Amino acid sequence: MIKILRISLLVSLLVLSKNGYGLNRYFTWVEPNTNLRYRINLDDYELYRENESGKWENKGNVNLDPSIFNHIPPHIDNNFFIYDKGERIRLTIQGTGQVYEFFPSKNELIRVDKTFHSGYNFGSNLFVRKGTLYCLGGEGFWNYNPTITFFDEIIKEWEILRPKNKGPIAIVDGYQGYHEKSDVYYSGGSGLKNYLEDEKTEYVDDLFLFDFKTNKWSFIGKINPDLPFKKSRGIIWTSEYFFHFSDGNIYIVNPEKNEVYLHKDNTKSFREGYHQSVNKDTIVLFWGMNDGPTVKLSISEIVKNSTYWGKFYTYGVNSYWYYIGLLLLTIPIMFYYRKNSKINRVVDFEFSDLEKKLLLKLLELKPEDYLTTNDVNDILDTHNKTQENQRRIRFNVISEINKKIENSFGVKDGIERTSLPEDKRLTVYKLNQEVINKIENLLQ
Repeated sequence: MIKILRISLLVSLLVLSKNGYGLNRYFTWVEPNTNLRYRINLDDYELYRENESGKWENKGNVNLDPSIFNHIPPHIDNNFFIYDKGERIRLTIQGTGQVYEFFPSKNELIRVDKTFHSGYNFGSNLFVRKGTLYCLGGEGFWNYNPTITFFDEIIKEWEILRPKNKGPIAIVDGYQGYHEKSDVYYSGGSGLKNYLEDEKTEYVDDLFLFDFKTNKWSFIGKINPDLPFKKSRGIIWTSEYFFHFSDGNIYIVNPEKNEVYLHKDNTKSFREGYHQSVNKDTIVLFWGMNDGPTVKLSISEIVKNSTYWGKFYTYGVNSYWYYIGLLLLTIPIMFYYRKNSKINRVVDFEFSDLEKKLLLKLLELKPEDYLTTNDVNDILDTHNKTQENQRRIRFNVISEINKKIENSFGVKDGIERTSLPEDKRLTVYKLNQEVINKIENLLQ
């Protein structure tokens, strides 16, 4: 009996997942002019269109190469993005780096990326910024992933954007959204599971902001504890507001102005399991994959008929003064240490065997020479690993070396990563001229 209940629960979770727009064996998206759904059946490659009554009409076979699905997961949960006024539909699969595109005029589906299923970014937040697709956070492999990646249209792979400082420990669920006007990303209220037998969820009340112009995270305060984000997770980002649905109420959160408004209307309630889409001034909610009811909510109408409720977050001034005071005490000590202990700083770390192996190869290069990506892969002995793992190992080893070099010698990017002049698509590596003699002395 217990086994049957567990299976039933698993099926329910798969059916009622609210974070994507397609589940099981469909790519699903919402047509922006009609707010009706389209979907491609990945088993028979047929295109279907939803009509007003919630029925699905077969629109014919999709032109595609079946091999594009060789590495697709057995069940998919997809996001969609409308490009070129609906002439191009970009589709991504949660938990993977896979990117597909559908062209309605040609009724054609292609795969765009060159990555493989990895399973580390389920529940990640995807959005388009200045024409580029970004992916923040997610979870997988019993861990949380706070990284920022973007899809490089030239090499057709996901690249890492490295912030100048640390941000939230997790970016998943809660209040997550990119504000295009300010070019910032808000992240707060993530739910962290302990992944133990008695699995519990801890809700983080920190609110962070990532500024793409400065490439820095900022802690901006603690989320108002009176907001029901620890019990109700029906939160939708509209590009300006967070609409937080809870017990028949809608909390309209404006993070830019640090204001929350309340709208009371049980007819506009939100249920777990809705598949949502935001199109201009309309939030569209779909209950179930096959038929309605479909709920359409006017964003401007709800905002207009709401009353002021309170602040979204508190600034946490006391903690800031604490850190400022600590910083003021630390600066003179650090200055004295840096001025009088240069020799100790140089020998305050050791390179690992793998790091030494790469550095020695770089030291052998003539001034006009360089190492290619394949050369680095061979040195690090990653040729038997997937491209995704090769990139991750390359990035980690080079980042660790550069961090040690900067801490010891004050030189950023000891190993320089540049584009090949004759072919900008290719990346090459060489040592910064400022550190060559220092590294030679260190490795003697």
